[in-house]
Amino acid sequence: MISRSRLTLPVRLEDAVALAFFLITLLLRILSRGLVRQNLSPADVLIIIPAVALLLAKELVHYFVAGKTERAVSTQGPLDFVRPYWEIVRDWFPFLVILLMYYSLWGDATLLLVTTDRDQALVAIDQRLFGFQASLVLQRIVSPWLTAWMEFAYFYHIVNIPLVACFLYLCRDRARFREMMSGLMVVSFLGLLGYLLVPAIGPMYTLRNQYTVPLRQSLGLFNREVDFMDFARIRRDVFPSMHVAISFVVWLYTYRNSKRLFWILSPLILSLWFSTIYLRYHYLVDVLAGLILAPLSFLLANWLFRRFGEIPVPLPLPASWTERLPWLPKSREAEAGEKVEEEQ
Repeated sequence: MISRSRLTLPVRLEDAVALAFFLITLLLRILSRGLVRQNLSPADVLIIIPAVALLLAKELVHYFVAGKTERAVSTQGPLDFVRPYWEIVRDWFPFLVILLMYYSLWGDATLLLVTTDRDQALVAIDQRLFGFQASLVLQRIVSPWLTAWMEFAYFYHIVNIPLVACFLYLCRDRARFREMMSGLMVVSFLGLLGYLLVPAIGPMYTLRNQYTVPLRQSLGLFNREVDFMDFARIRRDVFPSMHVAISFVVWLYTYRNSKRLFWILSPLILSLWFSTIYLRYHYLVDVLAGLILAPLSFLLANWLFRRFGEIPVPLPLPASWTERLPWLPKSREAEAGEKVEEEQ
């Protein structure tokens, strides 16, 4: 059927990166299930497919609720009250998407490409590059008070992102906020691909027989925080260290927007990086990979945001839709035909 109506959805860079990730992982899942003749897992059905639908639906909602077209919506109408709040939801939506991206790798999903854990390879790389296993060496300085601080610093990762994001949203131009959202999305995309390429469970499990000093501290609150973090983690989230990569990206955007806030947060960020080794979650090479990935993601995201901040995606519609829904924008050909008819 010939289309005479078309929607142009302004897909944000943040959403485009997320869609690319979900479609890539879904394709990998379908191919892997096809090769071994298995059905799609719950993660496919309950996370990836709804996430893709949610992203597309969000842009459609934006078009009809807050979008502007050549046939502009009246400046006064029932949607005027909704639009400002919808813009806030749209701006902060990437936080939910990043969580969906992370939990789409729940279970054994990180074994789609590489079917065995690569911990021994990471241990060997650490030994070759540094000559030691960092988490074993740090047993010399383990103490209850230091463990408590490290557990707090590790948990601070959850607070760090919304803290800086709120500062940018309230005190800086919205474009600066969206730049950081784009940076978070790009570093998450690349980091989660790292989980697929190098699945590993971490030194906490691989080297557990070599630890002689337990990580104990007397503050039960921090123990509960760590228990929550362990419960909320996917099974293989080691290489690269996303605690390091994401916090570094946020730190770079903090420096770009507020030197004062940058220096205030510096002790917490550096403690966070140290905690990933001290608490035996990561190998040293994981931290190094995160430190390399973060500035690369920062530069790539900023370049992409300048070039493709919003990507116009035309969505053709059947001609019958225009007749049934006259408020839809018509194509240029249809409008030209109507103009000729009026002149005649």
